[in-house]
Amino acid sequence: MPPAPQPSLTSRITAAEAGDTLLDWLAQRFGYLDHDGWRREITAGRVRRNGMGATAEAVLTAGDEVTFAPEPAPPTRDVPVLYVDDDLVVVDKPPHLVVQHAGAFLRHTFVAWLGTVHPPTDGSPRLEPAHRLDRETSGVLVLTRNQAAARAVQQQFERGEVEKVYHAVVHGLVAHDGEIDAPIGLAPGSTVAARRAVVAAATRGARRARTSFTVERRFAAFSLLRLVPHTGRTHQLRVHLEHLGHPIVGDKLYGRSDADFLAYTAHLKQDGDPAWPGRYEVGRQLLHASRLSCRQPRTRHPLDLVAPLPDDLQQFVGGLA
Repeated sequence: MPPAPQPSLTSRITAAEAGDTLLDWLAQRFGYLDHDGWRREITAGRVRRNGMGATAEAVLTAGDEVTFAPEPAPPTRDVPVLYVDDDLVVVDKPPHLVVQHAGAFLRHTFVAWLGTVHPPTDGSPRLEPAHRLDRETSGVLVLTRNQAAARAVQQQFERGEVEKVYHAVVHGLVAHDGEIDAPIGLAPGSTVAARRAVVAAATRGARRARTSFTVERRFAAFSLLRLVPHTGRTHQLRVHLEHLGHPIVGDKLYGRSDADFLAYTAHLKQDGDPAWPGRYEVGRQLLHASRLSCRQPRTRHPLDLVAPLPDDLQQFVGGLA
């Protein structure tokens, strides 16, 4: 499979940014690469200033246009398509594939490639994910092929008509089935901007979050859970399970210290393997979106979309039996 095309990213320098070197500006403005990473991109000729090659030490002036043309993505492994019509493409996303073309995983998104196989049907520039799955989370992912479908599916999410089921392997023995109804907000005192936590309802920015869980199997030191999120907060399942005292196996953020996570992000910025073999008990967080039920946006016909448990999760559980 050929490399997926990568769009160029362009920014214009403001008066407040004038005077910075190109290298410093890139590292401050786009933190998914550090200084060494951006120096490599500049040296490789993938960063241009006003349409021409540039040096890392070039001093920027107001109005300069800086363009970054990412290295072509590596060949994308086949992504199983669960359902496709003129409005939707539904895939079983493998772990370590990025939904959005952004962040430290810029070269590893698969949505651009998917759009060449099942392109938008209304002339839109790209497929639009109807919801989010973390990079390491596998399972059912719905993408829309036109703006009308995107609006219709989003309205289903807003009205609470979309039902989702996940499976996760967690640390420890979960004693019984239950429900977590606990608000989520930014983690107080954390040095990791992305970290969330269960917080008091009166906390600024706190939002109600509710998750039901069922224990499907227990092992000596782990449990396999079926999870139903009734709300859609960022990192909801991961936060609630950490709060319960049973973080997800392989999670790089929840159930670990800020220092551990920052070491991991530094590893990624040096083009390290996202699985970081030898560092964790498994290569990714064992969280899988196993089912999503919604309605076809045009006909309103019910859709029940199922992704079987992936091999890595089954192998981990099989090794515990």
